[in-house]
Amino acid sequence: MAAFGFLSYEQRSLKRPRLGPPDVYPQDPKQKEDELTAVNVKQGFNNQPAFSGDEHGSARNIVINPAKIGAYFSSILAEKLKLNTFQDTGKKKPQVNAKDNYWLVTARSQSAIHIWFTDLAGNKPLTVLAKKVPILSKKEEAFAYLAKYSVPMLRGAWLIKMTCAYYAAISEAKIKKRQATDPNLEWTQILTRYLREQLVKIAEHYHGPAGQGPASTTTVPPEVEQAIKQWEYNEKLAFYMFQDGMLERHEYLTWILDVLEKVRPADDELLKLLLPLMLQYSEEFVQSAYLSRRLAYFCARRLSVLLSENSANLVPAHSPHVIIGPNNVPLAAPSPAAPAVVMSPVQSAFSDFHSCPQHRPLVYGLSCMLQTITLCCPSALVWNYSMNDSKSSNPGSPLDLLQVAPSCLPMPGGNSAFNQQVRAKIYEVEQQIKQRGRAVEVRWSFDKCQESTAGFTISKVLHTLEVLDRHCFDRSDSSNSLDSLYHKIFGTSQSKDSQEQIAPNDEAVVTLLCEWAVSCKRCGKHRAMAVAKLLEKRQAEFEAERCGESEVLDEKESISSVSLTGSSLPVFQNILLRFLDTQAPVLTDLNNENEKAEFVNLVLLFCEFIRHDVFSHDAYMCTLISRGDLTSVTTSARPRSPVADNSEEQYTKEHDDNLHGVKLEVKLHSL
Repeated sequence: MAAFGFLSYEQRSLKRPRLGPPDVYPQDPKQKEDELTAVNVKQGFNNQPAFSGDEHGSARNIVINPAKIGAYFSSILAEKLKLNTFQDTGKKKPQVNAKDNYWLVTARSQSAIHIWFTDLAGNKPLTVLAKKVPILSKKEEAFAYLAKYSVPMLRGAWLIKMTCAYYAAISEAKIKKRQATDPNLEWTQILTRYLREQLVKIAEHYHGPAGQGPASTTTVPPEVEQAIKQWEYNEKLAFYMFQDGMLERHEYLTWILDVLEKVRPADDELLKLLLPLMLQYSEEFVQSAYLSRRLAYFCARRLSVLLSENSANLVPAHSPHVIIGPNNVPLAAPSPAAPAVVMSPVQSAFSDFHSCPQHRPLVYGLSCMLQTITLCCPSALVWNYSMNDSKSSNPGSPLDLLQVAPSCLPMPGGNSAFNQQVRAKIYEVEQQIKQRGRAVEVRWSFDKCQESTAGFTISKVLHTLEVLDRHCFDRSDSSNSLDSLYHKIFGTSQSKDSQEQIAPNDEAVVTLLCEWAVSCKRCGKHRAMAVAKLLEKRQAEFEAERCGESEVLDEKESISSVSLTGSSLPVFQNILLRFLDTQAPVLTDLNNENEKAEFVNLVLLFCEFIRHDVFSHDAYMCTLISRGDLTSVTTSARPRSPVADNSEEQYTKEHDDNLHGVKLEVKLHSL
């Protein structure tokens, strides 16, 4: 039959065409059309989308309330937080296999190093290069290779990160419990040290051999060209790493300032190399008042040196704030509408600098930085003792070193409309600096107040507070002791006719000491003991002066005088009693932690006063009885103190004042 063209059943089944894979996927749980449910057998499979009705149509009939919206929004935030939260990999850190991913560079592997860095500088994927990362013998050698092959900044920073990961893995493998070091600080120190080495090579070339002067006009040696290339590349790499958070920002900015301050006055070429680096980080410098002040001192000094070298007819350095005062308005207050005046020596010097290709970039760079500090960080230029630069022999403002105000310094672009707006803004800030500087000099006290007795008392109080805050109570030596603190606060004593004649400034200082000891704005239990010792020493000085006046009496009268002195009230009894009456803290809310802390400090303070015989508790009780402050207190309660006699506006005198006075007196009497 096969000969006549008929095929058997087996042969026909072998020739049957294939229809593809079977329509059965038992591993797919979402294939619902194959489920033989009663509904599917009777009605067939009915495809229903997961979001039926939500893809089109109207939402008019959907009930939406604030609670549902809040629930939806909270779930979205929770899911977002879950997705953005890094998993805790403290227990399961990815292990870095030093043998598989890194290889140590030796003297025989120079050809392999050349090939690898060539690929790094090219377009080879980093995933391929990460399989074998070279580890150099010294970490700073990485910067030399990166500059030699001109590796792009992104790929160069990647190599630094891979090297850092290698050393971190090695450290963890050796000492598991070792405290992890900050890689940012470590690599900042390595990079700055390498940059300093290149800068030294460049500086030696500019200085020239000894006795031959600068060698800027001679042919640049190959090693100096290599140092310049290394400096330019790694300075750019440092900026990329700084922006990427791989460097310790304050450490690197401080290093730049140190390098600038060590440049010699005659090293103009070296300064021109460093000025772009300074201007590149101008936005970072002005975020720190301390760094801005140091940088402003540097710029003002260098500009002053340039102006002094240019002309011998320049005016001498002015006293503080005169440079922006009203007496030299043509320099400090430029006005486009002002009539033409004769060019001053300073303006003539700037005109010469503008036509000099050697000094023009220096003047522009220093002026730009100083004007930026004036606009963005004016507090760094305020005449202030507390922010005085330790390296400067002239206390005050960096502007005192200049013969011209920042608003009159040259700007690139000439006298354009934009520059005029910038100058006007700088001049406005200068007036604020001038005003704040004068206020700092007089401790923010107005003129009429300074001339009065109250002004002297205010200055004395402010001085005392500053001395207390600056004193170091955790150590004692010749320059930092209780005696030195006493002399700084009270100074030399003045003769007093009697114990009642206490100077107003002494009374204000005693009151301030009490407030300082009980305030919750300061901390430490030592304050009560320190104040008690200070007042005890002051009281002893008063007693010594009073006894000295009675030396002309005979022995009998002297003995009676001394006995009278011993039985009299303490010198500051009335002042301390007045402090209790008017300014002592009161417990109004037992849940208020600040009030509780201040009240405890008050009890501790007067306990020390009583112990050092500065405050008499017996005389205090007699005063309360004589004033009738204890008449409304029951016999079962202890006598009270009139702490809140002046608080009638908030509490009734018959109830609340007595209650608070009793609490204070109970504390004092119990101690």
